Amino acid sequence: MGTVFEVGAALLGACVGSFLNVVIWRLQQHDPAKRSLLGRSHCPHCGAAIPWFRNVPVLGWALLRGRAACCGQPIAARYPFVEALTAALFWALAAWGTAAPFTITADHALVVNAAAAATWSALATFLSLLVALSFIDFDTQLLPDVLTKPGLALGLAAGVWPGVAGELGDDPTVAPALRSALASFVGASVGGGLTWGIRALGSVVFRREAMGFGDVKLMAMIGAFLGWQAAMLTMLLGCVVGAVFGGVGLLFGGAARIPFGPYLAIGAVAALFLGDEIVELLFVTWPEWQRAHAGSQWALAGTASAALVLLFVLVRRARRAG
Repeated sequence: MGTVFEVGAALLGACVGSFLNVVIWRLQQHDPAKRSLLGRSHCPHCGAAIPWFRNVPVLGWALLRGRAACCGQPIAARYPFVEALTAALFWALAAWGTAAPFTITADHALVVNAAAAATWSALATFLSLLVALSFIDFDTQLLPDVLTKPGLALGLAAGVWPGVAGELGDDPTVAPALRSALASFVGASVGGGLTWGIRALGSVVFRREAMGFGDVKLMAMIGAFLGWQAAMLTMLLGCVVGAVFGGVGLLFGGAARIPFGPYLAIGAVAALFLGDEIVELLFVTWPEWQRAHAGSQWALAGTASAALVLLFVLVRRARRAG
């Protein structure tokens, strides 16, 4: 049954990814009539309606060889990539992200775990929001409120289910649902508050807006879903990934402006699936390795200095470009 659920989750993810492509494209349109998420899919080039049999995730793009059947214009490879990415995330969530929403007993009876089903659905929605927000931010350097605010509200609402944001404390006299709801609220406060503080400090240091307020709302949403510890880990990982990608982009003459949302999303996915392993590496394995290797402190100092110089160069370039 586990394999059936994983395959079904991947297929569902591919279908959701197809819908996310619509969300990503329509929310970037300036015409309010084109921003509606209702109605059938249309070709972005000629506006012709796309029949369902040509809108099959990934496979439809491959069969059409990357070109629209209606007008022959190229279809960006991003479309099947978003579908495949969402399918992979849903599969990972089904394979080892949460408890199975249903099981089959020895007498072949189907048993549904309502709490696990709610948790899985909430986290699947969370991952979908991260995908849509990441690609929109890449294109526009904006994180639309129409996604972040409902996402934050959903994260707080999902906090009543133990296992979504964890539990705050272990007092047996307090109901698990209340401890989970408190964990979600504290996570949103820490995630949003930490990002707001970094934004305010950066604005003072650089005398201009160093980070968009959309990043604050995104981090509040992440904290609401994952809890305060995962929110802090997300910020750390987002900064590291952003520095790496920004440095590579700088070396190859890429854009100076760095959308931070996608890197926070990568950090959030890593915190969701690998949070315990990353914490173990940072605070147990790495210190033990340092104690066993006397020269490791110099390597760490050199790496940190290089990263600091790289971030300084990126910020200076971004300021000049702005």
